Amino acid sequence: MPDQMSILLSTLRSLPDGERIAVERELAPLARAAALGELAADVAHDVANPLFGILGLVDLLLEDTPGGSDDKELLGLLRQTALELKGTVGVLLDFVRVEDDDSEQASLADATRQALELLQHGVGRSLEIDARYAEEPTVVPCPRALLVQAVLQVLIASREAGRIEVEVGERWLRVSPPPEESLGALVALRIALDHGAAVERAEGSLTLTWLR
Repeated sequence: MPDQMSILLSTLRSLPDGERIAVERELAPLARAAALGELAADVAHDVANPLFGILGLVDLLLEDTPGGSDDKELLGLLRQTALELKGTVGVLLDFVRVEDDDSEQASLADATRQALELLQHGVGRSLEIDARYAEEPTVVPCPRALLVQAVLQVLIASREAGRIEVEVGERWLRVSPPPEESLGALVALRIALDHGAAVERAEGSLTLTWLR
C-alpha cells in the first residue's frame, strides 16, 4: 500500500497544471515549517550531547570549589541554567519521537502537561495559563505522540488572546478561547475524531470528549 506522502504527491500530479501550480505555491510555507521541524529535532540532538558534558564538568568543579565562595554561587547558577536547557531539549526530543510510539492509549492529563510545557517557550513565556486537571488519571484511546500533537496544535491556535484556560476532566479536554481556524487546528481535530473523540464548540471554548 502506498504511503501517505506517495498518495499526496500522486494526487497533486493528477491536478490540471493551473490548479497544481496554485497548490504547490500554497504548500511552500507548509514545506518550510516541516523542514524547520526536522531541523529542530537534529539541532536538539546536537545540543543534548555537549550539554550533558557541560553538566558533568560543572558538577566536578562544584565538588572542588570551597563552599560560600563567589565561584560556588556562579557555578550553581550555571548548573541551574544548564538543567533548564536539558529539560527543554528533553521535551522537544520526546515530542519528535513519533516513530517510536507504539502505544494505543495515553493519559490525557500527561499529554496536556507536555503540550503546555512545549508551548511555554519563546513568545509562549508571556502566556497566561490557567490549567486544571481531574483528580483521577484520564486515559483515552489515542497514541501518546498523536495526543500531545493534537493538544499542542489546539493550544497554539488558541494563544493569540494571550491567555489560555485548560481543563482536563474525565475523558474530556476543554480549551478557552477556542482555536482559530488553521491547518494545525484542523489536523488536531482530525486526530481527535479519528481516535474516538467528539468535538463541541461553544461560545468561548472548545471541548473534546472521548466517547469510547
